[in-house]
Amino acid sequence: MTSLDSNSASQAIEIDEPLFPMLSARLQNLIEHPAYFVAEIPEPIRSQVQVLRDSLDTPTARLPVEITLAGSSGVGPIPAGSELSLVEDQLDRVLFDCRAFYARFSAIRAFPNTSIFYLEPLDPLPFEHLHQLLRASEIQFSNNPWPYRPHCTLRSGHALTGKATSELLSRDFPKQEFRIDTVSLYHLDDRSLDCKLLCQRALGA
Repeated sequence: MTSLDSNSASQAIEIDEPLFPMLSARLQNLIEHPAYFVAEIPEPIRSQVQVLRDSLDTPTARLPVEITLAGSSGVGPIPAGSELSLVEDQLDRVLFDCRAFYARFSAIRAFPNTSIFYLEPLDPLPFEHLHQLLRASEIQFSNNPWPYRPHCTLRSGHALTGKATSELLSRDFPKQEFRIDTVSLYHLDDRSLDCKLLCQRALGA
C-alpha cells in the first residue's frame, strides 16, 4: 500500500471533495425499486374500489387504486437504478399531446391460472394508446412475457376455492363513469409492498 505525506493527502482531499455533492445528488436521483406507470382513478370511484379491496383481505389493499399503464404487462417495470430525471423528461415528451379521457369498469376478471382478480375497463383503447406511447419512448423497461392488459387489481395472494372464486366474480363493483386525467410513476418494494410516488403529470383538458 502506498503512503501519502501530508501535502499529498491535502491535495487529494481538495481534488476529491467536489465529487461528493455530485455523487450524492446523482444517487438521490436514482430510482430505488422497480417502477410502474399508472393512470390514477379519481374519487369517488377510488374509495369505492378500496372498500371492495379491503373486504377481500388481500395485500393489494395497501397499494394505490389505479390502472397500470406500463410495468406489469406488455413491458416489465423500469429497473431500479434508473435515473428519475431522464424518465421524467421522456414522460413529458410522451404526454405532451395526450388528453384526459373517460372510462368505466365493465366486469371483474381473473388472470388465467392465477389468484389475481381485477376490474376490467369497458374500453381498453385509451389505456392501450398510452401504453404504446410509453413503450415506444426512450424509457428503459425490463422484459415481460405477457401482453398488455389494462386492469385495476382487486386481490392477489393465496388461491381461492371454486366457490369463493364464483362469489368474487359476481360481486358488485363501481360502474359509474370516471375521468382519467393523471399519470403517476410509483416505485414498489416487492418484499415490503412499500409504494412511493416518484412523479405525477396531468393530462391535457
